[in-house]
Amino acid sequence: MDSRHRDFEKKFDTEIQVDGEKLALNHFIQETLANIVVGFLKTLKEIDKPQNIIEIKIKKLDKTTTVDSHTYP
Repeated sequence: MDSRHRDFEKKFDTEIQVDGEKLALNHFIQETLANIVVGFLKTLKEIDKPQNIIEIKIKKLDKTTTVDSHTYP
């Protein structure tokens, strides 16, 4: 392995699909993305324990809508 590379512990298997196409993510990006999401979820009061599978789906709206940022859908 090239001396510029370093080993690290892999804790997550992370994938992103865009319009059904899986993006190629290296291990560093997989771990970084997973840690951001897991860290965010730890701040939510509704999440009591660590989860094994987390799924996030983001869909672009056809039309922009104005909403109150403090209410839930």
